[in-house]
Amino acid sequence: MYIKGISSNVNFTAGKVDLYSDFDGTYCPARHLSLHDPAANSFMSEYCAKMDSFFKSTNGDIHFNITTGRTFGEYESVSWLLKMRNFRLPFPETVITKDGSDRLLKNGSDIEFYEKGKFPFSYNTTSKEKENNIKKMSNWDGKAIYNELRRLADKYKIRFVEADSQNSVSDYGNRSFYSSGKLDPDEWKKLPRENGKILHHESPIADYALGSRNDGRLKFYLLFPPDYGFCPVRNWIYDNLMNDLKNFMKSNNISYHIDWEPADNSNMHRISCSITPEFENGALTKLYDTKNAVKKAAKNNDIVITAGDGSNDFDMLNPLKYLDEDFLKQCEQKSKYKDFYRKDMKKRLEDLQKVYNDDDSAYIKGLRKELTENGFLRKIEELPIYSIVIKKKNTKLQLLIDAFERIGKIVAVEKGKLDDGIKKIVKNHAEKNSKYKNSMSEQFKSFIFGIKKKSAKNNHSSLKITALIFLVFLTGYAGYKYFIKRVQQNEDSTGSETSKLKSLG
Repeated sequence: MYIKGISSNVNFTAGKVDLYSDFDGTYCPARHLSLHDPAANSFMSEYCAKMDSFFKSTNGDIHFNITTGRTFGEYESVSWLLKMRNFRLPFPETVITKDGSDRLLKNGSDIEFYEKGKFPFSYNTTSKEKENNIKKMSNWDGKAIYNELRRLADKYKIRFVEADSQNSVSDYGNRSFYSSGKLDPDEWKKLPRENGKILHHESPIADYALGSRNDGRLKFYLLFPPDYGFCPVRNWIYDNLMNDLKNFMKSNNISYHIDWEPADNSNMHRISCSITPEFENGALTKLYDTKNAVKKAAKNNDIVITAGDGSNDFDMLNPLKYLDEDFLKQCEQKSKYKDFYRKDMKKRLEDLQKVYNDDDSAYIKGLRKELTENGFLRKIEELPIYSIVIKKKNTKLQLLIDAFERIGKIVAVEKGKLDDGIKKIVKNHAEKNSKYKNSMSEQFKSFIFGIKKKSAKNNHSSLKITALIFLVFLTGYAGYKYFIKRVQQNEDSTGSETSKLKSLG
């Protein structure tokens, strides 16, 4: 049998969710330190089972990514702690390390890790697509920069120390900078001090070393000795190293950003710096991946959900960060309220909160009218981005909740309720967007909206109606059979009379 080809405009990739969740306090509600205590976190087994069921039920419909402030080594360390406690927290499809650095691709299964101890990610199995796109954007070449750092350390005869974390040995063991054979956490105490402050000194005292944290190939974090900044000899060497590195970047047309962190008690009195590709006139952040995801979602009729609980999640969670720059410039050029577009983010969000909450001051009424007419408010609502904020005291994310919770762009949930926030967002979006809802798989639709079951009363009524129809059918059928029988009898009778008449004639 020949079947003519069927053409269809259905997009089989549509109706999906791209989820980007912070790890600590958001996806993993147990605190790192508490995982060392066998008596703590009794809720975690139930939580892990719940999330496992959630992701299995949405397999193929929700694409789950972790975006964390941890390095690869730190993330792996806490994963082993979870395993030791038999907390089988499901792994994502990708892990983005160190606030927007390398995107690690899953190359193993959850079962292989929890049953056989094979970790499903590796330091060098990363997204080449992301690395190539960043190279096009900034000419950044992580491998070449790493090799140059090693060359400069050799040039200045500096001991080059690599580690996964600048945090304590008690948390990270030999992955820490301060584990045996690496850097001395108490070295600053050897330096001359007065009232707790390190004093200027001519002769070097601290170890002649440079720490390099394993942030991946899209970010570098350098940790200097505690006498850098206080000893002219040390200053000259490390300043020259950094100048040489900057010249290397310049000669290779690499657009980069450096953030310096001063020395204090929290970092063992060591100055440090973070070097990243330049992104939107600043450092590479979590926003890079989620912003690209939103662009793809807009084309594919999908949505992006971000989730977080800390200040390093702010930009990623903020809908304003996803508005098109050209559109914003056009709005500002034609605006009677140009100051709104030039305010810092805090004040802009405060104004938007008043706009959405029907503040009736003259300024807000005028601003609301303009933002409605120029499409600014509509653009925010149409963005395929929604965010989940984990509730906690004195959160730095309260501004986002206050501004956008009313219109559904931000959903605030209790710790351990990430799945509830996701379901709420998908349901609300689908109810407002029939195109998205119609694109959802039947499995996903049933999971989000639930399968409507008929009540016992309705079932009883249905049975009564069915029985009545069947009774009517039987009655009708019996009547029909009786009618046919009578007709046949009449025909037989008439036929007999006719025969008799013929014989008489």
